Amino acid sequence: MPPRFPLNTNGHPIILVGLMGCGKTTVARELSRQTGMPLLDMDAVIEEQTGKTIPEIFAELGEPHFRALETALLRYLADQHYTDRRPPIISTGGGVVMREENRRLLRRIGFVVWLNVDLPILMARTARGNNRPLLQTADPEARMRELLAQRAPAYAAAAHISLNCSHSNVFATARRVCKAAGRYFAALRRANA
Repeated sequence: MPPRFPLNTNGHPIILVGLMGCGKTTVARELSRQTGMPLLDMDAVIEEQTGKTIPEIFAELGEPHFRALETALLRYLADQHYTDRRPPIISTGGGVVMREENRRLLRRIGFVVWLNVDLPILMARTARGNNRPLLQTADPEARMRELLAQRAPAYAAAAHISLNCSHSNVFATARRVCKAAGRYFAALRRANA
């Protein structure tokens, strides 16, 4: 079946950033379905490369080791050229933006979209599982509030656009990302004409 909303991204990926529970992976899947672009989930790639789940990496090797793995993967992605294949939709880990190098790499790799979601919705979504190492505390909501305060400036610095998708379904959010990406890449083409 042909893509519903084919995009000309000038050979660049679309990258989703945001806090855990904002819907990066779910929206990335829908974007992949709508555009025909392949999906690349950074957490899944790291799990495959290491043979460990993200919670296992955090428990056994620590968060700094996991962040180093993210940076190594971004460096690899920054060196990729998509002239002979479609660029991917990239779903990132929630803390990828905390390193300045990562923020630069993300913007160099492609069009970065911050999926911004209100705290009560994030809490409702993340309460359903125990695969969130940073929320394994006595007060997960306080921890999420702290993460949001720490990371919001980094998301803003990394992203080309912020979309509040607290009250959008997955399909509508994916369409908004498609439209924003279409405008961004069209502007780039005009600037380079």
